[in-house]
Amino acid sequence: MKDYYKILEINFGVDILTIKKAYRRLALKYHPDKNRNPDATQKFIEITEAYIVLREPSKKQYYDRIYQDYYSRKNTIHVTKPEYEYKQKEWAEYGKVKADEYTSIPFEEFARRLLKEISIGASYIPNVVAIIIVCVIAIGLLTILPEVFDSLFMVLFISIMVIGLFYLAYRLFLVAHDDYKEDRNRKILNNK
Repeated sequence: MKDYYKILEINFGVDILTIKKAYRRLALKYHPDKNRNPDATQKFIEITEAYIVLREPSKKQYYDRIYQDYYSRKNTIHVTKPEYEYKQKEWAEYGKVKADEYTSIPFEEFARRLLKEISIGASYIPNVVAIIIVCVIAIGLLTILPEVFDSLFMVLFISIMVIGLFYLAYRLFLVAHDDYKEDRNRKILNNK
Protein backbone atom coordinates (compact mmCIF):
# COMPACT_ATOMS: atom_id res chain seq x y z
CA MET A 1 0.00 0.00 0.00
CA LYS A 2 1.31 3.45 -0.90
CA ASP A 3 1.66 5.67 2.15
CA TYR A 4 0.62 9.06 0.81
CA TYR A 5 1.25 10.69 4.17
CA LYS A 6 4.83 9.46 4.17
CA ILE A 7 5.29 10.57 0.55
CA LEU A 8 4.19 14.11 1.53
CA GLU A 9 6.30 13.90 4.72
CA ILE A 10 3.33 14.58 7.02
CA ASN A 11 1.52 12.71 9.79
CA PHE A 12 -1.61 10.64 9.26
CA GLY A 13 -4.87 12.53 9.63
CA VAL A 14 -3.58 16.10 9.20
CA ASP A 15 -5.94 18.72 7.82
CA ILE A 16 -6.19 19.71 4.16
CA LEU A 17 -4.33 23.00 4.74
CA THR A 18 -1.31 21.07 6.04
CA ILE A 19 -1.53 18.73 3.05
CA LYS A 20 -1.52 21.69 0.66
CA LYS A 21 1.47 23.27 2.41
CA ALA A 22 3.40 20.00 2.25
CA TYR A 23 2.60 19.58 -1.42
CA ARG A 24 3.66 23.12 -2.29
CA ARG A 25 6.94 22.69 -0.42
CA LEU A 26 7.76 19.37 -2.07
CA ALA A 27 6.47 20.33 -5.53
CA LEU A 28 8.73 23.37 -5.59
CA LYS A 29 11.63 21.20 -4.46
CA TYR A 30 11.11 18.33 -6.94
CA HIS A 31 9.72 20.10 -10.02
CA PRO A 32 11.85 18.73 -12.91
CA ASP A 33 12.80 22.23 -14.08
CA LYS A 34 14.22 22.99 -10.64
CA ASN A 35 15.67 19.62 -9.63
CA ARG A 36 17.94 17.87 -12.14
CA ASN A 37 18.25 14.71 -10.03
CA PRO A 38 17.15 11.69 -12.14
CA ASP A 39 14.75 10.61 -9.38
CA ALA A 40 13.09 14.06 -9.15
CA THR A 41 10.54 13.39 -11.89
CA GLN A 42 9.38 10.16 -10.25
CA LYS A 43 9.26 11.87 -6.85
CA PHE A 44 7.24 14.73 -8.39
CA ILE A 45 4.75 12.21 -9.82
CA GLU A 46 4.44 10.47 -6.43
CA ILE A 47 3.83 13.67 -4.47
CA THR A 48 1.29 14.83 -7.07
CA GLU A 49 -0.54 11.50 -6.82
CA ALA A 50 -0.56 11.73 -3.02
CA TYR A 51 -1.77 15.31 -3.18
CA ILE A 52 -4.66 14.69 -5.57
CA VAL A 53 -5.96 11.95 -3.27
CA LEU A 54 -5.47 13.69 0.07
CA ARG A 55 -6.70 17.15 -1.00
CA GLU A 56 -10.19 15.88 -1.87
CA PRO A 57 -12.25 15.24 1.30
CA SER A 58 -14.12 12.23 -0.13
CA LYS A 59 -10.96 10.59 -1.54
CA LYS A 60 -9.06 11.38 1.67
CA GLN A 61 -11.81 9.82 3.78
CA TYR A 62 -11.76 6.65 1.64
CA TYR A 63 -7.96 6.49 1.71
CA ASP A 64 -7.84 7.13 5.48
CA ARG A 65 -10.24 4.24 6.10
CA ILE A 66 -8.03 1.91 4.07
CA TYR A 67 -4.89 3.33 5.68
CA GLN A 68 -6.18 2.72 9.22
CA ASP A 69 -7.40 -0.73 8.29
CA TYR A 70 -4.06 -1.61 6.68
CA TYR A 71 -1.90 -0.48 9.58
CA SER A 72 -4.20 -1.72 12.35
CA ARG A 73 -4.32 -5.19 10.80
CA LYS A 74 -0.56 -5.52 10.36
CA ASN A 75 -0.33 -4.67 6.67
CA THR A 76 -3.51 -6.33 5.40
CA ILE A 77 -6.41 -4.54 3.79
CA HIS A 78 -9.97 -5.30 4.88
CA VAL A 79 -11.42 -3.55 1.80
CA THR A 80 -11.63 -5.96 -1.08
CA LYS A 81 -8.30 -6.19 -2.80
CA PRO A 82 -9.66 -5.63 -6.34
CA GLU A 83 -11.51 -2.51 -5.15
CA TYR A 84 -8.36 -1.06 -3.60
CA GLU A 85 -6.18 -2.04 -6.55
CA TYR A 86 -8.65 -0.36 -8.92
CA LYS A 87 -8.64 2.85 -6.84
CA GLN A 88 -4.85 2.78 -6.51
CA LYS A 89 -4.48 2.40 -10.28
CA GLU A 90 -6.99 5.21 -10.91
CA TRP A 91 -5.17 7.51 -8.47
CA ALA A 92 -1.76 6.68 -9.95
CA GLU A 93 -2.94 7.33 -13.52
CA TYR A 94 -4.55 10.64 -12.59
CA GLY A 95 -1.48 11.61 -10.55
CA LYS A 96 0.71 10.93 -13.58
CA VAL A 97 -1.54 13.00 -15.84
CA LYS A 98 -1.49 15.95 -13.40
CA ALA A 99 2.27 15.63 -12.88
CA ASP A 100 2.79 15.65 -16.65
CA GLU A 101 0.58 18.74 -16.88
CA TYR A 102 2.52 20.47 -14.10
CA THR A 103 5.93 19.55 -15.54
CA SER A 104 4.92 20.95 -18.95
CA ILE A 105 4.65 24.34 -17.24
CA PRO A 106 7.95 26.20 -16.76
CA PHE A 107 9.04 26.22 -13.13
CA GLU A 108 8.58 29.97 -12.71
CA GLU A 109 4.97 29.73 -13.89
CA PHE A 110 4.36 26.66 -11.70
CA ALA A 111 5.73 28.50 -8.64
CA ARG A 112 3.67 31.58 -9.51
CA ARG A 113 0.50 29.47 -9.65
CA LEU A 114 1.23 27.92 -6.27
CA LEU A 115 1.82 31.33 -4.70
CA LYS A 116 -1.30 32.70 -6.38
CA GLU A 117 -3.28 29.82 -4.85
CA ILE A 118 -2.01 30.85 -1.40
CA SER A 119 -3.02 34.48 -1.96
CA ILE A 120 -6.49 33.47 -3.16
CA GLY A 121 -6.95 31.23 -0.12
CA ALA A 122 -5.78 33.99 2.22
CA SER A 123 -8.32 36.39 0.73
CA TYR A 124 -11.08 34.13 2.09
CA ILE A 125 -9.94 34.37 5.72
CA PRO A 126 -12.63 37.00 6.48
CA ASN A 127 -15.27 34.58 5.17
CA VAL A 128 -14.00 31.85 7.46
CA VAL A 129 -13.96 34.25 10.41
CA ALA A 130 -17.57 35.29 9.66
CA ILE A 131 -18.69 31.65 9.54
CA ILE A 132 -16.93 30.94 12.86
CA ILE A 133 -18.53 33.99 14.50
CA VAL A 134 -22.02 32.95 13.35
CA CYS A 135 -21.46 29.41 14.68
CA VAL A 136 -20.15 30.71 18.02
CA ILE A 137 -23.21 32.93 18.40
CA ALA A 138 -25.49 29.97 17.62
CA ILE A 139 -23.69 27.81 20.19
CA GLY A 140 -23.90 30.65 22.69
CA LEU A 141 -27.65 30.80 22.19
CA LEU A 142 -27.85 27.06 22.77
CA THR A 143 -26.24 27.53 26.19
CA ILE A 144 -29.03 29.98 27.11
CA LEU A 145 -31.74 27.50 26.14
CA PRO A 146 -31.79 25.55 29.45
CA GLU A 147 -32.26 28.78 31.40
CA VAL A 148 -35.46 29.71 29.55
CA PHE A 149 -37.23 26.33 29.59
CA ASP A 150 -40.08 27.80 31.62
CA SER A 151 -41.03 30.12 28.73
CA LEU A 152 -42.23 28.26 25.63
CA PHE A 153 -42.05 31.45 23.57
CA MET A 154 -38.37 31.99 24.45
CA VAL A 155 -37.51 28.35 23.75
CA LEU A 156 -39.13 28.58 20.31
CA PHE A 157 -37.55 31.98 19.61
CA ILE A 158 -34.04 30.84 20.57
CA SER A 159 -34.46 27.54 18.69
CA ILE A 160 -35.49 29.37 15.53
CA MET A 161 -32.57 31.78 15.96
CA VAL A 162 -30.09 28.90 16.38
CA ILE A 163 -31.44 27.07 13.33
CA GLY A 164 -31.34 30.32 11.35
CA LEU A 165 -27.76 31.04 12.38
CA PHE A 166 -26.54 27.55 11.48
CA TYR A 167 -28.33 27.85 8.14
CA LEU A 168 -26.68 31.24 7.62
CA ALA A 169 -23.26 29.71 8.37
CA TYR A 170 -23.98 26.92 5.90
CA ARG A 171 -25.03 29.41 3.18
CA LEU A 172 -21.95 31.56 3.87
CA PHE A 173 -19.80 28.46 3.45
CA LEU A 174 -21.46 27.55 0.14
CA VAL A 175 -21.07 31.07 -1.23
CA ALA A 176 -17.41 31.27 -0.13
CA HIS A 177 -16.73 27.82 -1.59
CA ASP A 178 -18.27 28.71 -4.95
CA ASP A 179 -16.55 32.10 -5.03
CA TYR A 180 -13.21 30.48 -4.21
CA LYS A 181 -13.58 27.98 -7.06
CA GLU A 182 -14.57 30.76 -9.46
CA ASP A 183 -11.64 32.96 -8.36
CA ARG A 184 -9.25 30.04 -8.65
CA ASN A 185 -10.45 29.18 -12.14
CA ARG A 186 -10.38 32.79 -13.28
CA LYS A 187 -7.07 33.83 -11.74
CA ILE A 188 -5.02 30.64 -12.02
CA LEU A 189 -6.37 28.18 -14.53
CA ASN A 190 -7.53 30.67 -17.19
CA ASN A 191 -4.55 32.99 -16.67
CA LYS A 192 -1.92 30.71 -18.09
